[in-house]
Amino acid sequence: MRQVAHIARREVLELIRQPWMIGFISVLYVFIGLYLGVAAGLMQLVALDPVAEEQFMQNMGALGFDGLAPSEIIGWIVSLGNFLAFTQYLGISSVLAGHTVLHERQSHTLPFLLLSPVSRGELLLGKVLGAIVLPTGLYLMVAVGAMGFIGLLPLSADHAAVLPPSPAWLVAVLVGGPIWALGVGIICATLSAMARDVRTAQQGVWFVMFPATLSAGYLLAGRMADGPVVQLVVAALALVLAGAALLVGSQVISRDLSR
Repeated sequence: MRQVAHIARREVLELIRQPWMIGFISVLYVFIGLYLGVAAGLMQLVALDPVAEEQFMQNMGALGFDGLAPSEIIGWIVSLGNFLAFTQYLGISSVLAGHTVLHERQSHTLPFLLLSPVSRGELLLGKVLGAIVLPTGLYLMVAVGAMGFIGLLPLSADHAAVLPPSPAWLVAVLVGGPIWALGVGIICATLSAMARDVRTAQQGVWFVMFPATLSAGYLLAGRMADGPVVQLVVAALALVLAGAALLVGSQVISRDLSR
């Protein structure tokens, strides 16, 4: 594991050399977190004032949403927040991991890494772990910060099963999400190892990213209300996916020595 940690640290340093990208990703996560928190907070304020709530429902009725109360809207906000937390996390992890091996090849450093005393699996695992460190930290900030704030609002009491600190939420966010990001990241890194240019790597990453993020978003966010056992099964599926992807990816990377 020391070798994996060293490779991951090296990958993190590579990301730090791209401040504009880090800034853009950070702004995206901060915007999502603030949007969710502000929207939920406004619904709570409206619900505390009967006159304001009545006026709000009348305005919603004029827009074609008759009888739509703040308590119902906050349910939408909770569902949207959980879905965005997972899908954005997996999407950004896929993009960052999808350029790791290709970058080494274009920098002419991949042959040296392959000849170093480190297994192909350790190399791939270290590269992907380093690539997803940043999005993991930001993902936890939004998931724990924004969703934790929403969970404190009295108006969200009916949705406690899909908010912190419910067991299903904890398993999905702290276990399932990171494992899914690792598995999808390994697949995208493997695709980048097969690509010969940035354009091909990007196409492969986007081809994998969209179905993967939607599927994981449904399993992690959409099935969260089914309880922690279901989320443990979802995490186990992700672990199998990550293990299989690591085995295949190790063989794909090994081909670079013969090219």
